[in-house]
Amino acid sequence: MRKGVVVCGANGERSVIMERAVEAFSKKNQSRIIQFSACSIGVSPLMLSMSGADTSKMVAVNGCRNKCAERILGNMGIKAERSVVLDDVLQREVGACRFTCSFDFPNISEEEVKRFATLMSSALD
Repeated sequence: MRKGVVVCGANGERSVIMERAVEAFSKKNQSRIIQFSACSIGVSPLMLSMSGADTSKMVAVNGCRNKCAERILGNMGIKAERSVVLDDVLQREVGACRFTCSFDFPNISEEEVKRFATLMSSALD
């Protein structure tokens, strides 16, 4: 049975970092996981049960210390086995999640993306 990985719906600069990290993470781990958007399962928890994900081994991937993915799982009565937070690898200030019209984020480094993808991978083990 695959582990379920639930990724929060961070936006702004955080979403760009997370998207790129999830892409790097998925290349190495796709055969071990079933990946969900927290926004999707929050409104349709049936997706988890239909997927065959082991709900006792869920990994919550959070874009900030609000831990939205973990909270959404908790609202469904599921406690994440592991939880990772993007802020734990950032070494600089990043804006809060917000609606944005600008998708130009020149400060994102490959190192940030790699560190977060590594943190996500370590949550599977």
